[in-house]
Amino acid sequence: MEGKSSVSSLKFINYIVNKVEFQTNTITNEKNNWKLGFDIKNKTEINQEKNKMNITLSVEAFKGIEDAPFWMNVEIMGAFELVGEDDISKYEANAIAIMYPYLRAIVSTYTASANVAPLILPAINVNAMLRKKKEQQEN
Repeated sequence: MEGKSSVSSLKFINYIVNKVEFQTNTITNEKNNWKLGFDIKNKTEINQEKNKMNITLSVEAFKGIEDAPFWMNVEIMGAFELVGEDDISKYEANAIAIMYPYLRAIVSTYTASANVAPLILPAINVNAMLRKKKEQQEN
């Protein structure tokens, strides 16, 4: 790539942890027949005039699974800005893809420290997640 910069126009400013909720389940099934259940949600706030975007990502693990070893809810918020004259809303998927590893790390570190089997969230397809969310909103 001679002569062209591969630096993104999207600048990741910072992130904060808004919430970590964790509850151990004292009534677990010793057979461990439960499947990993988790729900990832995102909320995007865009300020077009200032080319800024806030992404809030949250995950709720083992929601409604009675014999799971624990229940967990984590929420983080990341701040982004765009350098240049593009539409920042086009970068929503990129921003979520940048944030998701931080969310995964918080979940795995916290669960390991809580003396339960560490939960490592799987990789996700951000574009598919956003398409699904859009379809649900349209219906």
